[in-house]
Amino acid sequence: MDSCVAYNCTSPISGTSPIVFTQLIQTLVAAQCSLGRVDDYPPDRTSEIVENSEESFDFIIVGGGSAGSVLAARLSEQPNWKVLLIEAGSYPSASSDVPGLYTELWGSEEDYRYQHEPQRDFCLGMKNRRCLWSGGKVLGGGSTINGMIYIYGNKKDFDEWEAEGNEGWGYEDVLPYFKKSNNYPRETIEKYGDKYLGSDGPLSVRLFNYSSSIFHEVVIKAAEERGIPKVDIFNMDRYIGFGKTHMTADKGRRVSAAKAYLSPIRNRENLYVMPSTRADKILLNNNRATGVRVTLINGRTLELKASKEVILSAGAMGSPKLLMLSGIGPKEHLEEFEIECLADLPVGKYLKDHVVWHGIFLEFVNQSHARKNSFDSQDDAYQYLTRNEGALTGFGELDFSGFVNVEDPTSIYPDIQFLHSYVAQDDNSSLARTLDRFGLTREIRDSIVNSTKKNDIFGMSPFLLRPKSIGEVKLRSKSPAEPIRMFQRHLTDKRDTETLLKSVDFVKSLLDTEAFQNFGVKIRNITIPGCDKFEFDSSGYWECFIRHTAFSGYHSVGTVRMGTLDNPKTVVDFKLKVLGIDKLRVIDASIMPDVTSGNINAPTMMVAEKGADLIKASWLK
Repeated sequence: MDSCVAYNCTSPISGTSPIVFTQLIQTLVAAQCSLGRVDDYPPDRTSEIVENSEESFDFIIVGGGSAGSVLAARLSEQPNWKVLLIEAGSYPSASSDVPGLYTELWGSEEDYRYQHEPQRDFCLGMKNRRCLWSGGKVLGGGSTINGMIYIYGNKKDFDEWEAEGNEGWGYEDVLPYFKKSNNYPRETIEKYGDKYLGSDGPLSVRLFNYSSSIFHEVVIKAAEERGIPKVDIFNMDRYIGFGKTHMTADKGRRVSAAKAYLSPIRNRENLYVMPSTRADKILLNNNRATGVRVTLINGRTLELKASKEVILSAGAMGSPKLLMLSGIGPKEHLEEFEIECLADLPVGKYLKDHVVWHGIFLEFVNQSHARKNSFDSQDDAYQYLTRNEGALTGFGELDFSGFVNVEDPTSIYPDIQFLHSYVAQDDNSSLARTLDRFGLTREIRDSIVNSTKKNDIFGMSPFLLRPKSIGEVKLRSKSPAEPIRMFQRHLTDKRDTETLLKSVDFVKSLLDTEAFQNFGVKIRNITIPGCDKFEFDSSGYWECFIRHTAFSGYHSVGTVRMGTLDNPKTVVDFKLKVLGIDKLRVIDASIMPDVTSGNINAPTMMVAEKGADLIKASWLK
């Protein structure tokens, strides 16, 4: 820092002013240096592990993301257990700490940035008809690069898991693990009670308290006119409504799973962290997991031993990939790559993911909006670094959500979640950058941007919460360095398209409310190349728009599905043990029998909290 401020001014300022300017510079530099501090996390112990590579660990966890961070913290609570956490990525960057920069992380070194395989009826407006899919390649995984929304899901989600025979996974069983994880503000607990909310967990759950427009209040009032209530906290017993969403953030900064769970225990001696290390294969002996083969960043290969268990927490893409590379998966598929099949299981077969679509743009005349100028971004940075305030503490209207049921308005459970965005008339460059990160072709991106220049735009983006379409992941080759092949197959079940079209009808039903009419709100006609043959606002137009511009919600689950022994879809049992393989578990989003009704980071950490207790119950006699 001294090198930043130790210089000679050609025109020195007299009096006390130089001290003020120097202090300002020091304050800004110190604030920036406090972001993304490697020292906040457990140290890299790779060299120590290499030096003692013949020694055994009690547990080896593959994947340092949302689930892996939780498991590493909980298992290492036992001082006599030696726990190794392997992560393919490195430590979080400074940008990852800043909520308002989260889309800047997409496509960075902290993002796997998978590509879907080309699809016939979906991703039509994406480059090469291939949607992009982001997954965290960094300590903290997806929780380090995601939008930070913290949603449990609802009672029906988990009761359906239990109804399939997954003992102990009903809502009343998993709720204590949500509460164990989270830490709501004291005033929130005092106001709403602790039946559904936790106050002692490591994970800070807060409101952003920043919005770029007043329009979320307009939407709340319009929805109330249609009988849709305002909801203060979605993680309770009311699942339908509009309101502010709680986030994994605190004091203007992201709180990832790594920051919440690993930072407080960074000096725990029995926890070993190996970042920048790729897991290549599970070591097996007579169908018993004995360790993991890894490749270090320098290309060196090691075989690391586990005396108790190997645990895969590499996510819905990474965990099935490692299982299949190790001979656990569909026999016919493994034989394509001459991989000996040790357990013929439907690994990768039941991929589910939310579909999200940006396409419902509402235009309105915003008389109160202060037009942007070239200094605004500098002002935002100054506010953030000096006071942890301003635009960079949030991201537009991301913390404003709505949950509705468009198929059955009488239901208490939603099938559509609305996320929201706001684009000022003079800020189309930010819209262009965002659309680029989703992989849209330049032609469609420019068409959308040009169509939104007339007035301010408020976007209502529907998430399909209960998709019927089923995808699949497969190996690309037998090389661990090759990315997985992702066949999302969105909208192959026509019911999914029908539900998304009804979400348009819901938005249109708000147009004649007093709240919307007071702002002159109307749906903006967006010209989409390839949809010219359809009249605007026809069902053909909207379906074409959806098939060109909708994409995955980055909420993939089900590729290592949990179930009963007699269910042909099952890969792991209700204790998360891989069928037919001893001392091997999978604990991450891939085990979920179906995707939950909301963003999946919260239920992924719940799975890890419960998984840690399942492991302790097995080994602590």
